[in-house]
Amino acid sequence: MFTKRHFAGPVGALVAVAALSTGPAAHAVSTPFVYSGTVRADGVDRYATAALVSQGSFAPSPGSTVFLASGESFADALAAGPAAAHLDGPLLLTAAGGLPAATRAELTRLSPASVHVVGGTDRVPDAVLTAVRALLPSASVDRTAGPDRYATAVAVAQRFFPTRQASFVLARGDAFPDAVSGAALAGWRGEPLLLTAPDRLPEAVATWLSAADRSRATVIGSTESVSAAVADRTDLFLTSADALTRLAGQDRYATSAAVAQAVHAQSPVAVVATGRTFPDALAAVPAAAVNSAPLLLVPGDCAPDPTGAYLEGNGALRGVLVVGDSSAVADDALERAC
Repeated sequence: MFTKRHFAGPVGALVAVAALSTGPAAHAVSTPFVYSGTVRADGVDRYATAALVSQGSFAPSPGSTVFLASGESFADALAAGPAAAHLDGPLLLTAAGGLPAATRAELTRLSPASVHVVGGTDRVPDAVLTAVRALLPSASVDRTAGPDRYATAVAVAQRFFPTRQASFVLARGDAFPDAVSGAALAGWRGEPLLLTAPDRLPEAVATWLSAADRSRATVIGSTESVSAAVADRTDLFLTSADALTRLAGQDRYATSAAVAQAVHAQSPVAVVATGRTFPDALAAVPAAAVNSAPLLLVPGDCAPDPTGAYLEGNGALRGVLVVGDSSAVADDALERAC
């Protein structure tokens, strides 16, 4: 279906395609990539891949923002991705043991005015923030975190979406696949992503829901992912009738396709990542959002029927960004039915 182009190797491979923002108040760094055919962003590890994804859709600009979260666990990055997209910035990943070289290089390239770290010190130690401050002495570097993943997502919503909290996306927080599809949707809509336990709405989320008028909720995943009881309790907080929508499929792959079909049926770009592991998909969230693209998950070596149906039925599709190397998403994965 697509003419394949391959961008790989060390950080810097995508610099040439990231256009600079212009204008007297140019604070937004997002510049949708002119994707044509199949483009692959694969670094030597998860940190380099995230940096390559950043280079494909974000460019240095005065007043810009970067989000930083753990690349060793997924929960905090799920909430950080939509916030990064909302502020027109990328999501970069870090190791607990230190700031990876690829992340350091991308921070240097972007030279942001602000770096927002999401997650507690157990995930991103203070030493990482110290390293970022030393690297970017003129930047503001701060942390947003709560006592657990659910409270951290609430803290992100409160801080970075102060005027955009009437609508939100809700997904399971103890597994990444449905939530990462929801994160891309939330980022595109400019809404926060809230996380829940499958069978219990966390009190931090319930308190957030009750603090202001909430008019629309989009639940991602089946009732096995977010139970009917959780959805019903969430609905009680909404001020509008019939304002809770569930987007779901029979599995993680069908759910990502269901989100794509419902929201981006005729998007010119699609972003694809493996649904088996989380790092590549996490980094792809802001890039998908700024390109008004869905984030499709695949098993790695084939395209499930719902994914294939979406790709074939999208007459506007002209480009696909594959995130991760061929061991994560095979070169012919989108051409082979599962």
